[in-house]
Amino acid sequence: MKRAVMKKSITKNRVVFGGTLGFFKSMLTGFSMMLLPMYFSMMNISLISYALLLTIGDLVAFLIKPVIGYFTDRHGEKKFLVGGIILYTFSLFLIGQTTSLFNIAMLQVIAGVSSAFLLSIIIIFALRNVQKNPDKKVGLFGAIQSAGWIFGLLLPGFLIDKLGIGAVFYLCPVIGIVLGLLVLNVKTKFKTRTRPSLSFVKKIPLPLIYKTIDMAVFNAFLIFFIRYALKTLSLSKSMISMIVAFECLVFVLSEYGLSRISNQQRRRNWIPLGMLIHAIGIAVMLFGTNLAHYFAAAGLIGFAGAFIDIWVFSYISENVSIKNKGKVIGTVDWSRELGTIFGA
Repeated sequence: MKRAVMKKSITKNRVVFGGTLGFFKSMLTGFSMMLLPMYFSMMNISLISYALLLTIGDLVAFLIKPVIGYFTDRHGEKKFLVGGIILYTFSLFLIGQTTSLFNIAMLQVIAGVSSAFLLSIIIIFALRNVQKNPDKKVGLFGAIQSAGWIFGLLLPGFLIDKLGIGAVFYLCPVIGIVLGLLVLNVKTKFKTRTRPSLSFVKKIPLPLIYKTIDMAVFNAFLIFFIRYALKTLSLSKSMISMIVAFECLVFVLSEYGLSRISNQQRRRNWIPLGMLIHAIGIAVMLFGTNLAHYFAAAGLIGFAGAFIDIWVFSYISENVSIKNKGKVIGTVDWSRELGTIFGA
């Protein structure tokens, strides 16, 4: 009995601490996803060139994610978290210090790869021990982690308007230092024992497909809406940040709320509902004619994402053993690269 209570406490602590790491990581990623399109737009880098820069990093990350997941199954997550933070933080900072397309391309590859495997490792760490009745734990982690997007997406627009875009790049390493200190203070040993096996492969296709569609919609909204709002609608950077942050706010509230009522039986409806709401959100975005329509589209996309996220990670938690979580989550997280490629 005492052992069961201790195991439950450890699982909850990993979920909460992993969510906290994810919060800061999402804040940093939100900064980059707002800063880089604006920065490249100011430099007159074309949409095709920007999409190509994203794709290069995503292709490299695509190749190494399952490998990183495999090594976390064997050696734990801590050393990979620290390495990812260092690479991601300083590559973002250096992008803002150069105007060379070649340098930007190289740094974008480093940023894309480190960002991708960093988020994967955070998810692996948080959900490693989650197995039975996962919905509430998945929702709690997702809500905490995704709340960082709100600040990461909302603050850059206001700060750029007040301080200029160059000054905002200096905040990236500051956030990275905070995140690094959190990881360095972790004393828990994460190491697990595992043997090579391909039994996990059959658990991958459905979560990968559903999450890829979700991420493609989100990335298309983010990449194209920012440029459209700047070039055509002439919206201020702070207003653009508010619209994108609203999507994340709806996602956070929806994921936490849905996780309170979600269970294995109800979860069967989440994917059809999520896809339907995504379709409605896309239609509103494409045919919208005023600011209210764009806020509505953002909210619908965030609401749809919550349904899909809970299904995907609850499915993995229930159906994948602890020793294979790294490999499966690392592979399913291909959805972020595939979503960026299809969305861009």
